[in-house]
Parts: sequence; structure tokens; C-alpha cells
Amino acid sequence: MAWYKDKILWTIIAVAGAIKCAMLLYLYFFGPLGEEVLVFPDSLTYVYPAQTLLTYGQLWEAVSVNPLLLRTPGYPVFLAFIQLISGNMTWAVAVVQNILSLALLLPVYLTARRLATVTAARWSAAFCAASVLYFSLSFAVLTEVACVFLLAWFIFLTVRWVQEFHARDLFGAALLLTAAVYVRPAAYYFVPVACLFFFALGVWKKSAVPVKQTLLYFLAPSVLLIGAWQVRNFYQTGYSGFTSVGAYNLYIWNEDFVAKEKQISVAQAHDILEKNLPDNFEKLSVKTQVQTYKKLAAPLLKQSWKYKLSRVPVWAGKVLLGTNHVHLSRLIFGQADEPEKALNQTSALPKAWLITGTEKILFLLAFLQVMSVVLLGIIGLVSLCKTQPITAIFFVVYMGYFWAISSTFLGAYARFRAPFEIVLCIGAGIAVATYLSPLKTNNR
Repeated sequence: MAWYKDKILWTIIAVAGAIKCAMLLYLYFFGPLGEEVLVFPDSLTYVYPAQTLLTYGQLWEAVSVNPLLLRTPGYPVFLAFIQLISGNMTWAVAVVQNILSLALLLPVYLTARRLATVTAARWSAAFCAASVLYFSLSFAVLTEVACVFLLAWFIFLTVRWVQEFHARDLFGAALLLTAAVYVRPAAYYFVPVACLFFFALGVWKKSAVPVKQTLLYFLAPSVLLIGAWQVRNFYQTGYSGFTSVGAYNLYIWNEDFVAKEKQISVAQAHDILEKNLPDNFEKLSVKTQVQTYKKLAAPLLKQSWKYKLSRVPVWAGKVLLGTNHVHLSRLIFGQADEPEKALNQTSALPKAWLITGTEKILFLLAFLQVMSVVLLGIIGLVSLCKTQPITAIFFVVYMGYFWAISSTFLGAYARFRAPFEIVLCIGAGIAVATYLSPLKTNNR
């Protein structure tokens, strides 16, 4: 049966689409926060360069005439296109992202179907459709949904290449991963990680084909496409990196340690770190700004590494098991609050938002959904090791990379699970199908 003839898949998509449509209509016509519910502090850093692109044909930093460097151009271009077509950069973005989140079910379905059975594919799509994380992030002017959509297709093509070694699949995977890097630079270092995996695959298979194809169809186009933005950065700013956000985070994300040492709030520590920057910091060249961030970060990192190491289990737990509750409750209950709090909770549990019985029930339901997909996803990946060991290892490497880079700083929380929850959904679908099959056989 062709995938497009699967009525159950279309039923899952239809049900998910109806729920999303109802939520969008509620927020638009009855939501007490209006379009504010879609906007977060990070949103401005994407919206402003999108507007400068439409107005002046150039990407600039937020509230500045400096070339865009803190952010990468993928999401601003995405927003600019939506603005150009619809004339709107809030509700129209939510509509498009909800459509993308529905389209996301297709690569998840196709990947699981290729690895296991149609039943596993249906369950995988259902788990993805039920994700509270993807549901809430679809209603935010943030990069995650667009990035995950690209990564899901990257995973599908990579899995197909691992099984068949068609060069076109690897080339397509390179284009998709590169596009994801442009949308969210967290994927930047996965390019060399993927290359190493593909090279190791060639050694394990004792074949030169994977190595040659990796060099020609994956590494070469990735370096050329990603390098183009770095050449632009060097030409316009003198800084040859892909983005300056790494240096910024290296310094600013010490605010939790400063808060602990001085016995003050994280917000107060943030202000102190900002004040420690040179008075003329904004007028310095980008290259000098990056060097300044790194120079100021060095002594703080030297002092705080033990403290940060002790916090990694908490941060990793928040990424893996977080429910994005503050954002979710903001959507459903229309609670006016500081958007920063919806994106950066410093405590393990959102206790301040668990006051009423309704709030507690919402959190419990979301937590059960997250726990089920994580536990079943792990079980499914273990099961996959028996039938598709190479793909299972790729999934572990993929998940391990995104989990690791998002679990080592104060801002770690559920939002950063988005790139690898799709793999957990695939694993969960395989697990359910695997353990339901014996039951069906016994009932015949």
C-alpha cells in the first residue's frame, strides 16, 4: 500500500489539524493576550532583520544598523517570505508553522515505515501529532518548528541512504541539514559529526562507496553552502565565524554562577554581566566584541566549571522531560506573564505555575505524554538495534549530539528537545507496534 493511500495516517493528520485549527481560532478571536501570545524576547531578533530585508534588501541586527551576525538568516528569510505573501508576521507565521507541524508527520511516518511496519509508522505519526512540545512551539515566532521540519526530512533521507547508498539521498540530506543550520545554528557542528559517522560506516562496511559519496555529496556541498555565509560575515564585519551567538552565550550564560556567588537573582546577575562590558561595546567591531566576550568569559568559566558540572544532570533532565508548561499554560489559560519566563525556567519544576487544580492537571497530562514518548522511544531504539543496528546507532549519535549541546547551560529546557523528539516518536511507534504484534497474533 502506498503511503498516500493510508486512511489511518490521514485520519491522524485530520484530527491533529482540527485541534490546531480550533486552538488558532480561539487565540485569534478570544485569546486575552492577542498576538502577544505568539511573541517572545527572541522573536524580535528574527522579526527585525526580516523587516530590514524586505525594506532595504539587507539583514541587520535588531534595533541596529550592524549586519546580522548574532542570528543566522534562515528564519528571518522564512518570516520575510510569509510577510511578503500574507502581509503579516505573527498570525500568518502561526498558521504556516502549524501546517509545517502537520507536514512533519509525513517524514516521521515514512522513516518508521521504512524501518519497521505500517503499524509502527502510524503510531510514530500519532506520537508526533500528540507532542505537547511541537503543539506549543507551533504558536511561537521561534525557530524550532521550521528547523525540526528540515531535520525530519534530513533523517528520512539519511536512513534511506544508509540502506541503499544512493548519492541523491545523501546530497538531499546535505542540503536539508545545511538549511537547518541556517535556521538554527545548534545544528552547525552536527555536520562534522555526521561526516565522521558516514566515514565510520564505510570502514565498517569495508567499502569505499560511503566514503566517496560522503566527500562528494555531503561534505563538499555542506562546506560550500555554510562557508558562503561565513565569507559574507568576514567581508561585512571582519569576523569569519558562522554566528557570534556562541561567544555571547559563553559569557552571558554564566549569570547563574554569578547569581549563586553573590546571592542575588539571575536577572540581577545578568545586569551585572551586561554592565561589565566596555562602555563603547556596541561601537566596537564585531570581531572585537567576540574577543571581548571570550576574554570576559574565560575567568568565569575557570571558576564555575565544577558548579556547572554539578548542574548538568538537572539541565539534561529538563531538556529530556520538560513539558514547556509555562508556554503551554500561557497559550491555554491566557496568563499574561513575562515571555522570558516561558522560555527560561531556572528551576526543575514550574512550581510558580502549578497553583490551581486545572494547572496541575494540564502539567500532569503533558508530563505523562512526554514520559510515554521518552520511555517508549528508548525501548523502540533498543528494539531497532536488533533489526537495523546502523540506523539505531545513527539515531543515538543524533540524539546524543542535540541532547548534549543543549544540556550544558542555564537556559536548558524542553524547547531544546525539539530536534530529537522526532526520533523518540519514531522509536515509540516501533516499540508499540513491536509489542502489540504478539498480542494481535495471540488473539487470532
